[in-house]
Amino acid sequence: MHLDSDIKTFVKDVYIGCGILCVAEIAVCMIVSMTGFFDFTIGMTLGAIGGTLVSMICFLWMAFSLQRSLDKAQNGATPINKGVQSGYGKRLALQGVWILVCIFSGIVNPICGLIPLLFPKAAIYMAQMTGRLELTKKAS
Repeated sequence: MHLDSDIKTFVKDVYIGCGILCVAEIAVCMIVSMTGFFDFTIGMTLGAIGGTLVSMICFLWMAFSLQRSLDKAQNGATPINKGVQSGYGKRLALQGVWILVCIFSGIVNPICGLIPLLFPKAAIYMAQMTGRLELTKKAS
């Protein structure tokens, strides 16, 4: 399945934002660990990278669900919101599995692993603030 150019651009912007936020999270952990609050461990890096990958996979999955729903809606098959909501539970389950891995593995730092689940939303806000994304734009 191919994504429309608008959805592709949206996914690309969110992915760039998530990558920047992941690097920023690792950098903040390193800087705070230099103050002596805690020791920087590989689990923090694994948590940041793993959580970012999980959130990016879920976001791409949502984009494909949206594209599939838009394609079906053009043919008059199903409403758009029904198609997007159909994969919501599965995406939520993937995030739930990641949360369990973070909490119970002992390898991944739970805090550093859970923060990236918020990165797509933060990346969307960053895109809106910089003007790259206008959700309130009227169709011409």
